[in-house]
Amino acid sequence: MQIWKAHYKDQYHDTFVDIVNTEEEYQNDPLSFTLDGIAFRGSSLGDFQLADVTKYDEAKEKFHILKAGGYIDGNRKGSYWYDLQRYALDVDIPVKVFRKRDNSEIQGTIHISFEYTVPDTEKSRTIIYCDDVRVYRDDVNVYDFTLYVDGVNYSSTRKTLYFESALHDICKQMSRDYYIKCCFTCQYSDYSPYGCDDYGTMLCYRKYKGDYLKVNNKDDFFKYLEDKDFEMRQETYLCKEYELRNKCPGYRGFVDGDYEI
Repeated sequence: MQIWKAHYKDQYHDTFVDIVNTEEEYQNDPLSFTLDGIAFRGSSLGDFQLADVTKYDEAKEKFHILKAGGYIDGNRKGSYWYDLQRYALDVDIPVKVFRKRDNSEIQGTIHISFEYTVPDTEKSRTIIYCDDVRVYRDDVNVYDFTLYVDGVNYSSTRKTLYFESALHDICKQMSRDYYIKCCFTCQYSDYSPYGCDDYGTMLCYRKYKGDYLKVNNKDDFFKYLEDKDFEMRQETYLCKEYELRNKCPGYRGFVDGDYEI
């Protein structure tokens, strides 16, 4: 378990919170925090939902909650869900960094700053409903995605909550002097060719290292790995079997020393 230090702000709150990350316990929604007596859970920083749906009436008085799901054309199609919206978050994520000049492992911090704001309903977006009424998720504005290490900062030029994109950019900038020790830079992790979320959907193939080392493109992925089971991991996770990604590119590409996106 990790504790991520964060600052949360909305119409009613302006305070520091602890985001609990229980990723190693293989939970679907490993991130959580509690504020003003209300708990929220999510798989990533951008999808916190009400943890206890029975507290919806209380929560909507203290937070901006988007209710979605339920009925379509008068028929029950699924349960409701309750998204936290209209908030700003600054969060620090601790990561291990390898310093090349003296072959040492040091502490680094990824700082992310973003805000959910009133949606522009004219923009193209995924259509969601609450019963038979169309509802809109907030627009997200990402202000900062930066790695701090050794008194140096590496800021992603790609202002996004998608870790794959932002970490590619940061790794390219720091490649001469450092690399982050995490699943994203590990030889045996990959993204699904069927698509991935913004965070926490890396496929770990550490049980099939030999097979993974045969994968150099999408076709190889389906040939050698499609029928293999895998573990789901977050980009920033680190285990004892970590190996620097410097052999084969797998499906997703990215090999240490070659940072073409």
